[in-house]
Amino acid sequence: MASLKDYYDILGIQRGATEDEIEKAYQKLARTYQVDSYPGNRAAEIRFREIAEAYAVLSDKEKRARYDQVGMNFPGWNESGDFEWEEEEEICNFEGFEEFIAESFEKEEASSRLPQKGKEIHHHLHIDFEDALRGMETRIEVDDEILCPECLGQGFDPQGPLEVCRECGGAGHIQVGLFPEVFAQRCRSCQGWGRIRRKPCPSCAGAKRGTRKKPVFLVIPPGVSDGCRIYLKGGGARGWNGGPNGDLVVTLEIKKHPYFQKKGEDLYLEVPLTVWEAALGTRVRIPTMDGNSWITIPPGTQNSEEMRLKEKGGLSLHGKGRGSQVLIFKVVIPQDLDSRSLDLLRELKQRSPYNPRKRCGWAGRF
Repeated sequence: MASLKDYYDILGIQRGATEDEIEKAYQKLARTYQVDSYPGNRAAEIRFREIAEAYAVLSDKEKRARYDQVGMNFPGWNESGDFEWEEEEEICNFEGFEEFIAESFEKEEASSRLPQKGKEIHHHLHIDFEDALRGMETRIEVDDEILCPECLGQGFDPQGPLEVCRECGGAGHIQVGLFPEVFAQRCRSCQGWGRIRRKPCPSCAGAKRGTRKKPVFLVIPPGVSDGCRIYLKGGGARGWNGGPNGDLVVTLEIKKHPYFQKKGEDLYLEVPLTVWEAALGTRVRIPTMDGNSWITIPPGTQNSEEMRLKEKGGLSLHGKGRGSQVLIFKVVIPQDLDSRSLDLLRELKQRSPYNPRKRCGWAGRF
């Protein structure tokens, strides 16, 4: 037997509701009670058909006008004021209906109360080349997520106007079921108040959360490379409802050095040589991370030849000693030579007919 509630009450709207409000109310309730999602639940099926019946009348202008005029005498109601349902619907058992509705209405609210882990915070940090080699300690500031201090996490303007809740029509609760199995469910939109503020909070624009700067002490180990990431567990955004904090992810961007180049744990340095220095050998002073140092270059050093200075490179990221400093020799040909120098080179050419292309694989083809 049908409830004596009117069709407006079934859809949870006021009598002066617009067509758009009727449509929205129907779509919301239809999604809640769609029987395809709860196969075999007769209570959900009956409630869904009751909603469909109310929508069929109120969405039609002529039927709605007649219903507003005659009320319970609208076609389909008998003389006693009860709607004539089919016999199989009159004997439906509503046992367990309350649990179904409670689960449907509180599903979203319950999920919002579950512990939620905070978000990861990503931060880019620029450091000097020397600091990357030796390691450092620094203090950075990151954006931390907090409840909006203006609206205290409600999302609406606390000074904004109060409006009638569209979910319950201002009643604070929604009646569910069919007579005599009718019970009231607290409205989840207004939490039983019947009124709700809809103007978004001007501070957080309705997001319910804001940001503030949070200082973080960071230890950078020696030997890090450009693009290296440091993870600080629990250093990210705070968790909600008792959930753990997120992680802080710091990506390092190392400034380029004017003459050193780092590859893994090794430091590379280019050392220019004159022709006679490469041919005769010499001693030159070079920079290292430990200060200046003298090295001996053997005679006959070739262009692009390398020399490794052990334990002069960068510290190992894993704490296993140091890398090497690799010297790359570059033989530079002098320009703008005077006539005497050119004569000496011509004499050297005559005295040493050395052909460096003789050992090339393609030399015998010509």
